[in-house]
Amino acid sequence: MPASGSPKEQEIVTAALALFRDKGYHATSMQDIAAAVGLQKGSLYHYLESKEELLYRIALDTISEYDRRLEAIVSSDLPAAEKLRRAVEAHVLMQSHDVGTVTLLRDSGHLQPEQRQVIRDLTRRYAELVEAIIADGIATGEFRGADQKMATFAILGACNWIHRWYAPGGRLQPEQIAAAYVDFFLRGLGAGGRE
Repeated sequence: MPASGSPKEQEIVTAALALFRDKGYHATSMQDIAAAVGLQKGSLYHYLESKEELLYRIALDTISEYDRRLEAIVSSDLPAAEKLRRAVEAHVLMQSHDVGTVTLLRDSGHLQPEQRQVIRDLTRRYAELVEAIIADGIATGEFRGADQKMATFAILGACNWIHRWYAPGGRLQPEQIAAAYVDFFLRGLGAGGRE
């Protein structure tokens, strides 16, 4: 997740991410965050208004980074199959390495309605970009005709579930998971997978 603000604000975000991941958003107190960065609880409010604001910043930075990476892939001149390969690889690698992803997927429901709507809009934009890759592949004959929306939901559902089961140091490395997913999805779309 891209960090913003002063070094202390970046330290606060990093500490909050770790605490939200380990304890959950509700179980993490402002005191926990302050202690993790060596501040008094009252001093923490110099950097942010509330724990909810911190959650929103994390969710917004995370989904914005996902969108930024995917927009670069979609705007390239690559064939649709290669765009999908790169999109899935980028998504899987972010899922397995970026702790902001866990917070985004698990805790963004705790945001205020207007904040949730911003996150939903950016998430919808991301899904539309994936769907555009699939539509392009169908139009160029790289992919067989398929229900684009269902294919998009299948891809994103599989990719977004990784944070629930992936264990660093486990049997598969993120790159191996990404390669397997790409193979599944390309074969499913009729484009062939790994040779």
